[in-house]
Amino acid sequence: MSESAVPGRYFDGRTAAGHDVEAVFSADGVSIRGQGHEIFWPAKRLRIAARDEHEIRLSNVREGEARLVIPARAAGVIGAAMPELLSGAPERRRMTALVIALIAAAAAVAGGVFFGAPAASGPLAERTPKELEIQMGENVAGQINLILKPCGADADLAPLSAAISAMAKTGGAGFPIRFQIVDTPIPNAFALPGGQVMTTRGLIEATSEDPEAFFAVMAHELGHVRARDSLKAIYRNAGAGVVLDIVTGGSGAAQQAVIIAGQLNQLRHTRKQEAAADEAAYEILLASGLDPAALARAFDLILGALPDDGRDEDMPAWASSHPDTAERIKKAKARAAPGGTPPITGDDWKRISSACSAE
Repeated sequence: MSESAVPGRYFDGRTAAGHDVEAVFSADGVSIRGQGHEIFWPAKRLRIAARDEHEIRLSNVREGEARLVIPARAAGVIGAAMPELLSGAPERRRMTALVIALIAAAAAVAGGVFFGAPAASGPLAERTPKELEIQMGENVAGQINLILKPCGADADLAPLSAAISAMAKTGGAGFPIRFQIVDTPIPNAFALPGGQVMTTRGLIEATSEDPEAFFAVMAHELGHVRARDSLKAIYRNAGAGVVLDIVTGGSGAAQQAVIIAGQLNQLRHTRKQEAAADEAAYEILLASGLDPAALARAFDLILGALPDDGRDEDMPAWASSHPDTAERIKKAKARAAPGGTPPITGDDWKRISSACSAE
């Protein structure tokens, strides 16, 4: 490896496979070499897709979901070659321009309705560029991870992530899925904007003996991803300032407000979205060769895992926001169809079931 190169992993965005490469940075861009790849990404097309204390994920605006992942310790090399990239200034300017354009679209769509009103949330979501929604989802996920820490080794979670991504493709989710488990005992799962899907250690444990029930919950969340429900919730519950804060990754209370705002707003929207996500789950499960009635078993397992004295308070939003959970269970059972084998081996599921407890 040359002195100016840094080690990295290249993902082409078409498969889940990562490739060991070396990345050579210059003022003009980055050369990516290794395992049959010889690629050059110009500096003007580079973006910071995500960054934490361990790694930096770079993207190319012309390369879709392709990513170059390098160690965080290599920040000095990038900074020496392209100081503006690490400062985030180009990204902030680009995202601010997108938000301004989005606010203009909101005015056209909503007329006299103020930005963020429920009536405008659907049309606004439809007009939002997917690239912007993905960025919003990454920033919201980063804020959640300050409170709910991810757990499970990447190698252990890879088969599950691949299986969920395959379901998403089958179900036409429309976004690349970024999956993670967060370490909390409450059985829950939620979809964030742009294909971010989180599940809790509690849900993994509750469904440890029934992986098909777990995949039923994932199918429900993929229904939310496909409908862009989380983005609609942000527009419904937030003003332009909060949206800009989320897009640019700003700190403060804005993102936390968005996370809890859904339960404080008009419940009829949430009920409608949850019912539609149930229907999407049946469709995705059937298309994936799984039994739609597994969603009913998931409800039962989650209810059984909650404390006897805290069911109303601790019930996951996707299960509690509907006025009649029993009716949802009944509908799911009525959709029963011969199921196949869950898209993950027993050994992989066993490792995943204990992934968080092993840490």
